[in-house]
Amino acid sequence: MEHLPDIPRSLTALAEWLSCAIIIFQTTKTMRKKIVFLTLPLMGIGQLLLQLWVDSWPLTLWILGMLVNFGWMYLTLIVCTKHGFLSNTYLVCKSFIFAELIASLAWQIYSFFILPRFLDNLIIQSLTMLGLYLLFIGIYILFNRKHTLEFILKDLRHRDIFISLLTALIIFSVSNLGFLLSQTNYPLGDGFTIFTFRALINLAGLLILFIQENTRSEVYLRDELKAINHVLQSQYEQYESYRESNQLIHQKFHDLKHQIDIIQMEVDSEKQKDYIEQLKKDIRLYQSPIKTGNAIMDTILTRKNMFCMQNKITLTSLADGKLLDFIEVMDLSSLIGNSLDNAIESVMLQKEPEKRLIQLQVVKKNQFVLFQLKNYSETTLNFNDGLPVTTKKNTEKHGYGLKSISYIVTKYQGTLSITHQDNWFVLTILFPIANT
Repeated sequence: MEHLPDIPRSLTALAEWLSCAIIIFQTTKTMRKKIVFLTLPLMGIGQLLLQLWVDSWPLTLWILGMLVNFGWMYLTLIVCTKHGFLSNTYLVCKSFIFAELIASLAWQIYSFFILPRFLDNLIIQSLTMLGLYLLFIGIYILFNRKHTLEFILKDLRHRDIFISLLTALIIFSVSNLGFLLSQTNYPLGDGFTIFTFRALINLAGLLILFIQENTRSEVYLRDELKAINHVLQSQYEQYESYRESNQLIHQKFHDLKHQIDIIQMEVDSEKQKDYIEQLKKDIRLYQSPIKTGNAIMDTILTRKNMFCMQNKITLTSLADGKLLDFIEVMDLSSLIGNSLDNAIESVMLQKEPEKRLIQLQVVKKNQFVLFQLKNYSETTLNFNDGLPVTTKKNTEKHGYGLKSISYIVTKYQGTLSITHQDNWFVLTILFPIANT
């Protein structure tokens, strides 16, 4: 490098720490004071000492030194945020690429405009680089002011993390290719050219991650819109269920008037008492609105209960809907709707109404939320990979309900078990409370 000296390790450490800090503030709404005023500065001092230590290593361990600093950046995110493994892995890749970009670009500007005039004045060098770092961070914040990472970190998959790691590795390798070839017979140019090449490659890497983030953000917002539409549809269905309930109650009202006349005419007090008890049971049966504490669950259960009443199906529920508040609207609707639809479809095969039984339970059990749905079934079932094989002829259009339930359980780190014993089909789901 004839015209451009290497970036001092202290300035590299500052770039890495600042890039982690801006990511932390961007993704963490509620920052504890000890993180802002104690933990984060201590991690910055550690980054500086680590870079100075790695600087004493031989050139053959350069790659190892970069991996060690990358690991320290990852540790900074772990101790300063509450994100999980996947989120922090993605964020450290972005932080690393951003640190490489601002470090190379700022050093290039300093070396071209400031260094020839002040000849390596340490104070001017530090102030200039810090000012340039803050300028680039300001541009980054301005560019991302409508682009929140909170949406992007939702529902990260292992494939997304693999792509981000691969992107960071490729960008780092290509951006530093000029430094590696500078010691060979195939250099890419002088020091200024190499730094320009490095800055452009890192900028390209950052833009690639931004495009990926924008795509995931759009997907998330589209799902949110679907969820809102689903809530509106659920509200409409609730209105329909109440309207149907009123019609059914009015119809039953006329029947009850005749039953009351019979009760009044009955001379035998014991029979009269039995009639009254039966009348109370009928009244309780037609009190269809179900309240669990979760609006979505209430809507679906009320709707399904109305259908069950009309088809002589006994649906009993012992459910604390608030325990399922951690599940997103679309997922909760799919979980309850698909499981109840399967149960209702199964009991409809029973000719005797007294065998059309469905029992729902949502309770806290130790450190888990238990979601259990039982229905009476005399049909013999075969299982494949833990899921019952559909008995319908057109298998291409059936079986997706249980697959959807299985996907939701996996998404929320739960466990699913399905059994069929003593003529009872039992679907049991356990969600860990720690993940709710």
